[in-house]
Amino acid sequence: MTATQLGMIGAALTIAYAFGKCFNGFMGDRCNIKKIVPLGLLGAAIMNIIFGFSSINFTLFFFLWLMNGFFQSMGSAPWTVSLSQWFGKRKLATWYGVCGIAHYLGEGLTYVGTAAIVARFGWRSGFFAPGFFCILVALLMYIFMSDRPETYGLPPANEYDGDVETAKVEKAKSTGKAQFEALKNPFVWCVALSAIFLGVARYSIDNWGVIFLQEQCKYSVGVAGSILAISSVTGGLGSACSGIISDRIFKSHHATTSIVFGIVMLAGIIGFCTFSYNRALCMVFTAIYGFGLGIELSFLGGMLAVDLVSQKATGAAMGMVGLLSYLGATGQEIVNGRLMDISKRVVNGIAVYNFSVINKFWIISVFLMILFVIPVVFAKRKKSDGKE
Repeated sequence: MTATQLGMIGAALTIAYAFGKCFNGFMGDRCNIKKIVPLGLLGAAIMNIIFGFSSINFTLFFFLWLMNGFFQSMGSAPWTVSLSQWFGKRKLATWYGVCGIAHYLGEGLTYVGTAAIVARFGWRSGFFAPGFFCILVALLMYIFMSDRPETYGLPPANEYDGDVETAKVEKAKSTGKAQFEALKNPFVWCVALSAIFLGVARYSIDNWGVIFLQEQCKYSVGVAGSILAISSVTGGLGSACSGIISDRIFKSHHATTSIVFGIVMLAGIIGFCTFSYNRALCMVFTAIYGFGLGIELSFLGGMLAVDLVSQKATGAAMGMVGLLSYLGATGQEIVNGRLMDISKRVVNGIAVYNFSVINKFWIISVFLMILFVIPVVFAKRKKSDGKE
């Protein structure tokens, strides 16, 4: 398949995930979390297994990856709803960051584990292994997950933590009203716009980084995968520390935290693109990029928007941010694939690619991500002044 076709297949997943995340975010504010999240994982697992059994066909792959994206969208926003229901505002950022490690464990296993499985047993095994494993995990999730505290006769999380005022405000507000307020909040839209370019940068590196290191620097697939796996390790560390760093160092000014570590992420991606030929420096800048990305995913990926809205609109805020974030992810698939094909040259019968324009596209995306989050710095100040 051509790079453009691969980009379109990747875009099928992200576009379905974008709209599915928005839909399931709004549904997650109203549904039993114990059912919706495991069902999504089970559906995604089955799509992977069918994919592994399929013959190589662009139309079939496009459809299966589209369905895979929708099933995966049943996880993120409802999962965040569950966190917001069990942990009050004072603790949510910390636990959100800790649970965000899951992104990086999955990516790290993909870069190293799936690459090794595919190299040994062929490409189909790369879909069978996670597919069957996730069926087991979906079953365990259904057994051990819980719905909201109130369904078990327990008090709301904010009330349990002693934040009585917040608990009173939450009780007095309907889910529909809270979701409508989230839709009208301009600062939530700023976070969503910033998330577009976070999605562009993140998935550009995730989906095209290995190809860049193979084609531009002539690293083997194993070496390229191992280098990018570093970003999963440092990203997990950044995610785990994000809430603690923001609460203790930046006094819970999450927007300021996002700007500072957006600059860290920008430095990392510039170094990654510039010093990719030097393996040691490439690894260092990949680690820096990953740490910044881990913190950005915690806040721009949802926590920053969640902090701006009612607990009853957590899923709606996540859905809004997720929709635009994955539209960005979808767009990068098409843009990167097209730029790859445009830059392709055949020299002595061998395809050669020029990544200079592609690298600039990645770097500018991170810069715009930082730019759009700047107005959110004033959201908390406006609220504390009684103007909102």
